[in-house]
Amino acid sequence: MRFDINLDVRYRVLESLAPYRNTSTEDMCEKGIRINLPEYLEPETRLELTIRIPGETHPVTAIGRVVWIKKDLFGTFFTTGIQLVYITKKNRERFYKYALL
Repeated sequence: MRFDINLDVRYRVLESLAPYRNTSTEDMCEKGIRINLPEYLEPETRLELTIRIPGETHPVTAIGRVVWIKKDLFGTFFTTGIQLVYITKKNRERFYKYALL
C-alpha cells in the first residue's frame, strides 16, 4: 500500500563529505519512499536520510538505497525509489504512524 505523503527530506550519499541536499517525499510504502532528486544517482547508491515529521521535534533518520531512478517528463528532476535499509524500530513506527493518520 502506498501513501501519498509530502515530507521534507535531507539527504546525502552515505560516507560522503558533501553537504546535505533538500527534497521531499512524493509517497511512501512499507519498504521505502519515492523522492525527486535534482541529480542522477546510480542504483545501489546508499544515502543518509533525515525525514521531518510535522509537529515532531526530532526527525526520522535512516539509511536508504537507491532501487530505481528515472528522469521526469520535463528532464528537470529524477524520480527515485529509495528502499529504507536501516531504520530503527522506533523511527519506523513514528514514520508509519504519521502515514496512517
